[in-house]
Amino acid sequence: MDRRHALSVLSGLAAAGLTGCGGAPPLRIAVVWSGWELSRFNRVLENQAVTVYSAGDNIAALLGKSVASAATPDVAIVPRPGLVSDPVVCARLHPLPSGDPPFWQELLRCGEDGRTNGVWFKIAHKSLVWYRPEAVPAPPADWDAWVELCRERAAAKNGRPPLSIAAADGWVLTDWFENVLLGIDPVTYGTLHRTAGDWSHGSVREALTRLAELWRIENLVPGGGRQALVTQFHDSILDVFRYGRADMLAAPDFAWPVIDRYRSPGQGAWRFRFPGPAGRPAPRVVVGGDAVVALKSSGERGRRFVEWLTGEEAGERLGAWAAAGGFLSLNKNVHGYPAPIRDLAAELEESVEFDLSDRLTGGLAGGDGQGLWRVLTDLFIAVAVNGQPSGDAAESAMRAIASLVEKRPS
Repeated sequence: MDRRHALSVLSGLAAAGLTGCGGAPPLRIAVVWSGWELSRFNRVLENQAVTVYSAGDNIAALLGKSVASAATPDVAIVPRPGLVSDPVVCARLHPLPSGDPPFWQELLRCGEDGRTNGVWFKIAHKSLVWYRPEAVPAPPADWDAWVELCRERAAAKNGRPPLSIAAADGWVLTDWFENVLLGIDPVTYGTLHRTAGDWSHGSVREALTRLAELWRIENLVPGGGRQALVTQFHDSILDVFRYGRADMLAAPDFAWPVIDRYRSPGQGAWRFRFPGPAGRPAPRVVVGGDAVVALKSSGERGRRFVEWLTGEEAGERLGAWAAAGGFLSLNKNVHGYPAPIRDLAAELEESVEFDLSDRLTGGLAGGDGQGLWRVLTDLFIAVAVNGQPSGDAAESAMRAIASLVEKRPS
């Protein structure tokens, strides 16, 4: 998952810089955020002797390679646990005490001794569908019912498209794939990030086919498939809750602050869990997150900062961000979430699976235009723009995946 735009590290170094106490230089903190998230984070750090800079997609290079000392962070907030487990990065990080639940700690273990080298700071719930209540009288009970609802809404005379899909953002399409696959086969889902993961498994094909069948529905999205390919995440939210061009969108919890700020006056905003196959247990929740790590070169200052940011005393200072929305935490001392997402934090500890695309390595990894993002974008184009039969499009996607799997590290 990556919704951030890469920014120049050096141009960002001046941002939020404060003078250190007692002559000590301010701690350098590299983050992947920009815009609203970076602004909120800077508010948390007010009066701290820190320099925050947005590294975007360069965060991996900053942690894994020797760079100019001015750009080397003391602390970093990373979106991918696979980055922490990289042997080169792992060797440069401090072991850190963590009070996170066992599932979350395991994601950040690395090295021969399996030590925990990070603490989770910000979590995302990625198995939600947001909708306007007047357009969806009752949430669908399962995937088939949801597809049928979409067909009916799309075919209705003078009806509006049922969905808005931000196909311009590859991470949105991978979230779709992950939710569908997790509902079909959680066992296979849990192995695909490994080198030996079987991407030729029939459940992968089934997930791609299901997506193709839904995305191929005529009048599914405002303006058709070509328009969806230039629709970005925030625009898809506005399609539903500001302009009324569509009824629903699949989007994480961090859609809420955008909905709340830009929805039309009086417009309601409800949500349901991303539906799974009929007759099966409810799928696990797809989760993502940003973890904080400290480089050994930061000495004890880096470790103390992580404790300051994530420990028991951090609840109060993080409350303002939680209240604004777009921030869920595993820290039980964080309170004040907005009512529409208040119950979601409790769903993040059990029956969850981490965002698959954020754990991939080799040819399947990558951001815009690369890896699994590219495969799913091509699948969307095949069915939503070119009208290709669902089965043919899914087979093409399977061949593309097979080609990328060959580039995985052994």
